[in-house]
Amino acid sequence: MNKIGFYSALIGVICLISQANAYAYKERKDHFSKPQIGAWFGPVTPLGDTAKRVETNLGGGGFARLTFPWPFLKFGVDASYQKFKSKGVNELQFVPVFGNLLFQIPVDFPVRFQFKGGAGAGWISVKPDNKSQWDPIFMAGFEVSFPAGRIVNIGLRIDYIYIYEGYIKGSKNGGHILNTGIQLYFNI
Repeated sequence: MNKIGFYSALIGVICLISQANAYAYKERKDHFSKPQIGAWFGPVTPLGDTAKRVETNLGGGGFARLTFPWPFLKFGVDASYQKFKSKGVNELQFVPVFGNLLFQIPVDFPVRFQFKGGAGAGWISVKPDNKSQWDPIFMAGFEVSFPAGRIVNIGLRIDYIYIYEGYIKGSKNGGHILNTGIQLYFNI
């Protein structure tokens, strides 16, 4: 094979590969917009005054998401379980359940960047006092994810959760928790 034939074959292979990648990118984009279910696992970190009372631990949860007719907006429902050991004798269990809106940054790139914000309620149990109650919570977060096929997505998430205790007489501050984790979710 002479040089011209070799270079022509090389250019042909490069063109085929680039076309296949462009088609695969379109497929990834379409599948990412489907409804999703998934789970996350990672460190849950108390912040501010909350960090003075309890220690960082591991937590995890699950979520489901539906896509709106607008391609870059989703509605999600999240729930998780978090247990914190105390620097003293107490233990805190926290189960946040909230809805959120997710906004995907409209950039044509295989990695997806999403901002989210929402509200809900969190069940808090303090031991050994055996006190538990539901408190309002607010959250804001950020996610980075990428498709690992047509069905599976892998991502990293950071969620800030504020536990609002202002309605309790004598309460001076709310709780602040930062969730970070690895997530795996499926396009259904």
